[in-house]
Amino acid sequence: MPRRVSSLPRTVEDLRARRCALWVRESTAGQYDNFGPDAQQEQFAAAVTRYAMFDSGLVWTVAASGWKEAWRTDPWAEMIAAAKDRRFDVLVAGYASRFSRNLKQTLIAVEDHLHPAGVAVLFADEKLLSSDPDDWDQFVREAHEAESYSRKLSKRVAEGYAAKRRRLGVPGGNRPPLGTWRDGRPSRLSVDEENLALVRRAYDLSAAGLTDREVAARVGLLLTHIREVLTNPFYRGVLRTGEPSALGPLVDPALWDQVQALRARYGRRHRGSVRRRQYALSGLLVCGACGRRLTGHCDRYRHVGACAPFKAAAPRTRRTFSRTYDGRVRGESYPAAWYDSIVGAALGRVAASAKLVADTMPKAIAPEAAKRDDFSRVRIERDRQLATARFVRDRDVAELQATMTRLDVEEAQARERVTVNVTPDAARHYLENPSKLWDDTEPEGRRAIAEATFDRIEAVGLDLIVHPSADAEQYGWSDAFGAEPLVCSISRYGRGERI
Repeated sequence: MPRRVSSLPRTVEDLRARRCALWVRESTAGQYDNFGPDAQQEQFAAAVTRYAMFDSGLVWTVAASGWKEAWRTDPWAEMIAAAKDRRFDVLVAGYASRFSRNLKQTLIAVEDHLHPAGVAVLFADEKLLSSDPDDWDQFVREAHEAESYSRKLSKRVAEGYAAKRRRLGVPGGNRPPLGTWRDGRPSRLSVDEENLALVRRAYDLSAAGLTDREVAARVGLLLTHIREVLTNPFYRGVLRTGEPSALGPLVDPALWDQVQALRARYGRRHRGSVRRRQYALSGLLVCGACGRRLTGHCDRYRHVGACAPFKAAAPRTRRTFSRTYDGRVRGESYPAAWYDSIVGAALGRVAASAKLVADTMPKAIAPEAAKRDDFSRVRIERDRQLATARFVRDRDVAELQATMTRLDVEEAQARERVTVNVTPDAARHYLENPSKLWDDTEPEGRRAIAEATFDRIEAVGLDLIVHPSADAEQYGWSDAFGAEPLVCSISRYGRGERI
């Protein structure tokens, strides 16, 4: 059985009966499918036997670059969290390079997270312990050499790709551009006529004025893939580094230039001043047909990749009798001021009925008491355990007493049941107040009002269905608003909005 420990092990002899966990890392999923993880697990098993440690059964596996991203992964975060929860005492890595190839992140993990939590790191192959003063220099040297190898390898690979471009006139990397494939040794690019036909069709559609999203739908590729294809100078016969391609132009250079000029219309060459706007209904607006969120952009609420029902709901205009108000957006977005005005009308409608609701409702309504804050209680119990563990390690009585007193107060608050009595006067004040605030507040300040009043707002074109929040319902929203949805339409003859 594992024994209780109150300090970091000073030598490998102190590892006896301590709880150990395993960290397994490979750089890619392909490498993880080979024998590297097996070798690391064998090193772990040997270390458990050698030092008579207790296997806690905790194992974290990840396929990510140890130099650039391993410490950003979920398994890394879970391992740090488990260490702080005192679920193990020693983290075993089969090799120094498998723990991390980043010296900075290794030291941050060890010095800032693991050691303060009472957890040491063991490199099983070299028998190096992070908490052993005699091993510290070698421990850091191993971590440094692991990163140095990655940096040198990255430099050599870049030099190899550059030489390949100069010798063969083809791009480096493992993924050839769409419409080509690699053949022979050293690998050379050959044309794949079937996929190249897709590329040329994409260029023809883009030159005809279609947006990237429309081109992707016609060709059957992802939007990001289409953008990569339409901007890659390789198809014009030039590599991204400016060197000529050995295959020459795969798309007519004049067509390539035309596509770049047409696509540039939708971009800004100079950013200019940046104006950040807080949209009042951001996060609340969803499409009533497909459920996808509408986002605020350029003073409009946009349905990115709008579904057919949303676009079909666009009102007709007198000038074209087509279902659009703007030829560029084609029923996919509407000015933010229109939706904001509809919501303002909903608040005004409720405010107008507030007095009637207050006069007809009972003198006092006592809603069901709110549930206890069980989440906070669980967090408080965890904080108590951590405080006790710190006391065992540091013997700081004053800190323990201060922490426990604070947690006692928080636990008492979490155990309380909150009961709200809604009187007629309170309901009337609540229903009238949001409308006045909405009218008196600038658009940037209306977000808080909307979030407090609405749970979500469904939109199909300019038809909105508002769903009030639990608080709004409690104060009589449904009685004041009515059961039917709020609908705003645009006059066919341009006479404005009507509710």
